[in-house]
Amino acid sequence: MTLIIAHRGASAEAPENSMAAFALAHRQGADMIELDVQPTADGRLAVFHDETTSRWDGRPRPVTSCSLDDLQRLDIHGERVPALEEVLDFAATTGIALNIELKAVGTGAACAALVREFGLTEQVLVSSFEPSVLRELATFAPGLRRAYLMGTRSYRPDIRMRELWPFFALRSVTATAWHPFDGLPFLEQLLPMARRAGYQVNVWTVDDPERMRTLVGLGASGIITNYPAAGLHALGRTS
Repeated sequence: MTLIIAHRGASAEAPENSMAAFALAHRQGADMIELDVQPTADGRLAVFHDETTSRWDGRPRPVTSCSLDDLQRLDIHGERVPALEEVLDFAATTGIALNIELKAVGTGAACAALVREFGLTEQVLVSSFEPSVLRELATFAPGLRRAYLMGTRSYRPDIRMRELWPFFALRSVTATAWHPFDGLPFLEQLLPMARRAGYQVNVWTVDDPERMRTLVGLGASGIITNYPAAGLHALGRTS
């Protein structure tokens, strides 16, 4: 069964990366919730996507210079920024799986420690664009599943080559999953190859129902979408 993974929660219908968006995704029947995690100035892990706060308060403050309290004073369309512990507690209570995307180098060990504290090692997949984050996780928590994100807007030859043939990179970080952007060149050829090589393939971010069905036909393990309810309907998993 192809999983429906709620991108920043049910983010098309509730404020992104908020407890409201996560609760809505769970009510809608999503299999997994994807969330972004960044470190704060006071050593906490906050659920927040952007590198700065400017989208929410017009001030270009780096997230890493803000305390968790600073971030929680932001108005995210009526919601506040959660700490990672809040989402882990929600997952422990509801049983929903999590895909935690780590945005910053050096956060792997702290994230793994919290996942272990809540007893969620089997329920969590950690993803990152940063290979050093994934290697850190492999060192501190080898039993925690790791996914390599690919699909940045870059013209660097090494990144383009990695995306055209991801298998060396996946092996180098002992990933269990590949998370490619839906617009990557040759994705339709690479996806079945990655599945045959034993990797889960969760494609982001897909909101078109017909495209979802195409990816399912190619063998996608998961669809990361802003519209989990529509995704479930497209896959025939709603009554």
